Amino acid sequence: MSTLLQKVKNLAFSNVSRKLLFFIYFLLLLATLYHVYYAKRVIPGVTVGDVPLGGKTLSQAQSTLTAREKTLDKKVVLKYDGKEYGVSAEDIDLTYDWEGTALRAFEIGRTGNFIRDTKDKIAGLVKNLNIPAYHDHSDEKLISVLSEAKSLFNVIAQNSSVKMENGKLVVIPESEGKKVLDDALHATVVRAFDALDFGDKELPGKKIVPRITAAEVEALLPQAEKIINNEITVKDGDRTWKLTSEQLLGYLIFQRDKEKNNVEIELSEPRLEAFVEELEQEVNQLPRGQVTSMEGKRVTGFKIIKEGSEIDKGNFIAAFREAYFNSKQTVEISKVLVSGPPDKEKYGILELLGEGSSTYKGSAAGRIHNLTLAAERTSGVLVAPGATYSMNNSIGDISAATGYDVAYIIKDGRTVLGSGGGVCQTSTTLFRAVLNSGLPIVMRYPHAYRVSYYEQDQPVGFDAAIYQPSWDFRFKNDTGHYVLVQAVVDPANYSLKFQIFGTPDGRVVTITEPVVTGQTPPPPALYQDDPTLAKGVTKQVDFPAWGAKVTYSRTVTREGKELFVDNFEGRYQPWRAVYLVGTKE
Repeated sequence: MSTLLQKVKNLAFSNVSRKLLFFIYFLLLLATLYHVYYAKRVIPGVTVGDVPLGGKTLSQAQSTLTAREKTLDKKVVLKYDGKEYGVSAEDIDLTYDWEGTALRAFEIGRTGNFIRDTKDKIAGLVKNLNIPAYHDHSDEKLISVLSEAKSLFNVIAQNSSVKMENGKLVVIPESEGKKVLDDALHATVVRAFDALDFGDKELPGKKIVPRITAAEVEALLPQAEKIINNEITVKDGDRTWKLTSEQLLGYLIFQRDKEKNNVEIELSEPRLEAFVEELEQEVNQLPRGQVTSMEGKRVTGFKIIKEGSEIDKGNFIAAFREAYFNSKQTVEISKVLVSGPPDKEKYGILELLGEGSSTYKGSAAGRIHNLTLAAERTSGVLVAPGATYSMNNSIGDISAATGYDVAYIIKDGRTVLGSGGGVCQTSTTLFRAVLNSGLPIVMRYPHAYRVSYYEQDQPVGFDAAIYQPSWDFRFKNDTGHYVLVQAVVDPANYSLKFQIFGTPDGRVVTITEPVVTGQTPPPPALYQDDPTLAKGVTKQVDFPAWGAKVTYSRTVTREGKELFVDNFEGRYQPWRAVYLVGTKE
C-alpha cells in the first residue's frame, strides 16, 4: 500500500515540476526574445509628451520627435483672472535637442542597475514611462516675458489714501489685490515645453488684502488737513522755495505701526530725499581750484582758490520734519563747509584727462559777454569722487540781475532775445571735454536745431543745450579722486576751451564718426512786419538750418576691458530764416 502511495506522489510531483520548468523556460524565452528585439530599440512604454517611442531605434525616435515638433504650435497661453498672456518658442529662443532626447529615451532600462532596469522594463509593459524633452532657452528672455505676464496679471492692493478735490481732502477707499504664484508661473511654462503640452494654462493665484482701510484714514483726516494747510517756505539767504498744499500732500503717507498695530501719518522719505537732491543741485557749491602750470599733460602747479559749501542734510531733514508736523511755516537751510582734503596734494589733480573746444567767431558782443561770463563762473569747480557735476548749479542763475546781457536764445520753438544767449556755447564745449575725458554723462540735451557756431570746428551733433531750471548738463566723477573743471577763453581767436584734470586711471576713449540721416531742407524764409524798424529796413534775426537725425557712440575701455558705451542722438528740426521788415514811417 505504501509503495503504491509513493508512486502516486512521485507521479504528481513529476507533473508539477514539468509545468514549472515549462513556465520558467517560457519566461526565459520571452525575456530572450524581448532583449533580442529591443537590443537596439527603445523599450516599451517610453514616451516624450504624447509621442510613444517604444520599439523605435535611435534614428527612428529622433525622426519621430522631429516630425512631431513640426506639427506643434509652440505657444503657451497663460490665463489668470480673465486675462491672457502668450509665451511662444520664439519669445524665449526655445530649441529642442531631439538627438539628446532620443538618446535619453534609449537609456531607459539600460542604466546598468539590474533592479532599476528590471523595474523600468516591467513597468513599461503596463504604463507610460514619460521623460521630458531636452530643450534649451534663453533664461534672460524667459524672465523678461514672465515679468511682463506678472505685470499684466498682478493687481497691486491699494491701501486707502487721500486726494485733493475742490480744495478739500477726500478719502480714497482701499482695493483688494491679486497675484499669480511666481513658482507656479515659471513651472507651468517649463512643464509645457518639457511635455510638448502647449495651449491654454490656468494659473493659480492668491488675493492680497490691503493693510490700511478707509475707516482708519478717515480718523486721521483732521491731522492731514492741518499738515497740508500749513504751506512751508524753505529759505537759503534771499532764495526761497514755497511748498503749496498740493505739494505738501505729496509728502504725506499713511503707515501701519507694527508694534502698536495702528495707522499713523508719516513723511515720505523717498519724496523728501528727492526734494533735498533738487535743493542740493541749486544750493551746494563745490570747492574751486586752479591749475597754474603744466609740463605737457602733467600738472606741475595747483592751488585752491575757494572753499565750497553744501546743505547740512541731517539738520535740514530734522528741521523740515519739525515744520511739517508742528505747523512751522519756515525752514532755513543750514550749510556746512566743504574743503576737501586738508592737504591740497591729496586732491589728485595730476594730469589733463581730456579737453574740448569750440569757436564763437561771428558772435555778437552780448553773446560773447554771456559765454565768457558763464565759462568764468563754472571754471575751477572741483568735483568730489562719486559726485555729480551740474552746470546749472555751477554758473548760478542766468538773468540780467546776475550780469548776463540780452542775446538770442531758443525758446518755445523760436529764436528770441533773452537773458543769457550764448551760454549754451559753454555747455557745448564742456560736453566735448567730458566726452574726451571718458567720464559718465548723466544729463545732456541736444539743441532744437543745428547752430552754425558748433559746426565751425566739429561735426554736427557735438552740442549740449541748457535751459534753466529743467535742462542741465551733468556728468559724474566715477574716479577715486577729485576732478577739476577749468575753462580757458581766448578772445583774440574767438575760442573757448574746457579742460578736465584729475588722476589718470588708464581709460581709453573711442568716439565714432556721427551718422547723419533724414536730412530735410529749411522751410521758406519768414518775413515779419516790425513797427520798431524804419520803413525800408530789413533785419535778419534767425538763420536757416537743415534738419537731420544724428547718432554716434562713445566706448570707454581700460586695459582692453569695456567700462561702458554711450549712444548719443540728436533730432534737429529744419529751421527757417526770419527777417524783420521795418514799417515805421
